[in-house]
Amino acid sequence: MNSLKLHMIQRLPLALLLTGICLALSPATARAWDGERQGLLLGIGVGAGAYSYSGVQHDLIGPGEKTESGMALAISPKIGYAINNQWALLYSRHPFLFSATDDAGKEHDMTSCIESVEVLYFLDERAPSLYLGLGAGVGYFFDDSVSNYSSEALKGVGLVGTVGYEPFKHVTAELSLHLKSPQSGATDLGVSLIVSVLGY
Repeated sequence: MNSLKLHMIQRLPLALLLTGICLALSPATARAWDGERQGLLLGIGVGAGAYSYSGVQHDLIGPGEKTESGMALAISPKIGYAINNQWALLYSRHPFLFSATDDAGKEHDMTSCIESVEVLYFLDERAPSLYLGLGAGVGYFFDDSVSNYSSEALKGVGLVGTVGYEPFKHVTAELSLHLKSPQSGATDLGVSLIVSVLGY
């Protein structure tokens, strides 16, 4: 894993922390951090993922369409708002960080990511509670020399479905299914298991 990827991983929690501090100190949201889900939500999670893609054509890993599967580091930062203690709307990112092999057998650091708007539904108003999530957005596939917003990144539709459990306040564990179509004719499937800290 190269230094750029490590730099990205290290900065994610810091960026979310600074965002959370700014929001928490503002008068409009000062009352949101009361231990009730209703209001501002801010979370960061880390875990493991398994991926399988086919039909992906990316210059760095070869001129032809590629099929590959393996394990990945999965990260899940999120921020959003709960209208009550059971329904929440979130902006979230679901990057998978892994290595892909080119035609010469050389490994390259790659990222497969969904950037989505998600709806969460908690079965109970307070922890412990199961919850369900469904999100839609953009699915990306790119190497670490560019960002997901670069014109060189592959982009398409991204969908994510989640089943999670909050055993006690502010800690969640979730199993998610990821489906991306980063370019025409390509499919990128993923499954992740992530433990998160969820502030509210």
